[in-house]
Amino acid sequence: MHILFAALLAIAHDPRALLVGTWKGESICTSVRPACHDEIAVYHISIPSKPGVIDMAMNKMIRGKEAEMGGQLEYKVNADATKLSADIDFNGNHIRFSFTRTGDKMVGTLIDIPTGAVIRNIRLAKE
Repeated sequence: MHILFAALLAIAHDPRALLVGTWKGESICTSVRPACHDEIAVYHISIPSKPGVIDMAMNKMIRGKEAEMGGQLEYKVNADATKLSADIDFNGNHIRFSFTRTGDKMVGTLIDIPTGAVIRNIRLAKE
């Protein structure tokens, strides 16, 4: 009972706590980048000491095992932890991951910022 109360109190003080944990689902490519491959995504979210952000390690499944994709990204989070976004410059590409959380589900996109083209559609559920 005390653990449940402590968890609820933490969420009341910091809605980002609703995001902490492992989120798993599909990351499906659009036709924008022919070299893109559909993936089973496994994302791990934690809260750093910096306010208004979360850290997300974005991994994928390869042959049934989770493979690291290269560290964590810092995401900006809105006040009720329902919107997350991260802009990235990667190999000359300016891209944005954006997610909307409803309960224990998140839907998101990866877009090419200059053109607005959607590269990936992502659907996740909290495990």
